[in-house]
Amino acid sequence: MIKIKVGGPQATVELQARKALDGSLLIMDHNKIDIAVMPKQMKVTTMPKTTISEDVYDYQDRLLELLADKGIVDRSSIQGGNVFRSLEGKLFENGDINALQAATFVIAEFIQLEAEHEKIADEYEKELEDMYTRPSDRDSTEYGEVPQYAGKGSMRPGYYYYPLRNRY
Repeated sequence: MIKIKVGGPQATVELQARKALDGSLLIMDHNKIDIAVMPKQMKVTTMPKTTISEDVYDYQDRLLELLADKGIVDRSSIQGGNVFRSLEGKLFENGDINALQAATFVIAEFIQLEAEHEKIADEYEKELEDMYTRPSDRDSTEYGEVPQYAGKGSMRPGYYYYPLRNRY
């Protein structure tokens, strides 16, 4: 019988992260949310960045659902945290595999995937804005090119619409 021992790391990831005083790993790579991997409590918590004003629940939900689909987070433990707009989930404990390393690896995959999606969404938004602010010659007319009529549109001049008129 031959035994082969594979040493060294199986995978490495680069993240913009820092370690908190309590030992938590704070991952700041995502544009909309901050992610905390807490080894003492064995949980992952996501919080919106302080500068974000839009709703970030979808990003948080996608991350925790991905972690649950990969078998790292217990799906039944995903809930709102004690910090406003935070979402958290408990990590499964396993003697053979380090759950914190597995969670960090999947979080890195999620951030990379989300960055690609955000890039596509930003390009679309810029293209849409350019379409409205700089229309092509085909999509625009010069002033005076379209003749003026007294009664254009669906609102007749001098007629005031009262929606609840004649209702008792």
